[in-house]
Amino acid sequence: MIKLVYFDFNFWRIDILRLSLGYSKVPYKYERINRQEWSKEKEKFPFGQLPIMVIDDKQYAHTHSLARFCAIESKLYGDNNLKAMVIDQVIDWANEITNKIAPSIRAAMKDRDLEKSKRLRAEFIKNDLFVWFSYLEKLFDQNSKKKIFFNDKFSMADIVAWRVTYWFYCGRLDQVDNKFLDKFPLIQNFFKQMNAFKPFNELSEYKDIIS
Repeated sequence: MIKLVYFDFNFWRIDILRLSLGYSKVPYKYERINRQEWSKEKEKFPFGQLPIMVIDDKQYAHTHSLARFCAIESKLYGDNNLKAMVIDQVIDWANEITNKIAPSIRAAMKDRDLEKSKRLRAEFIKNDLFVWFSYLEKLFDQNSKKKIFFNDKFSMADIVAWRVTYWFYCGRLDQVDNKFLDKFPLIQNFFKQMNAFKPFNELSEYKDIIS
């Protein structure tokens, strides 16, 4: 059985794995590691990072690799290579926008410098937030004919785009006003439809994320 390992909080890097497996009813175990214990545990894991996946006592790592594996296992990786490439682009987009906001998060959590964090967050909002969501809006527009799912069939692309959009929309990121989504009507409508998509919103993983 697949085992997923992450910290004791929700984040998109692990949640997209949980959601895809849960959606397709692929059995898995989930282990959470206390963040305060991480310095003691770090050397045990590939690349010193989480999430990881364990199968038959062997560890696997890196978000994109794990996401691709879970998408394939869950039959959510697209019907052909072009659709798979759209999914990969959404995963890469998620990594890119995370890298853009990461300095403001590290300043608060690691450096304990709230003023620096506030300044970096303001710079992110000014220089990156709208730019990177415009990229997602264009990607959706170019590939979605029915304007419901990215590939017109539910896939890992939709899970990733929903989870990262939720992160920026939910109000847990200081200074990020969720009205930013008003500027991206296609993604805004996609987000609303995903929240109303019963096979998705009835998942225990979904309910855990939004709680």
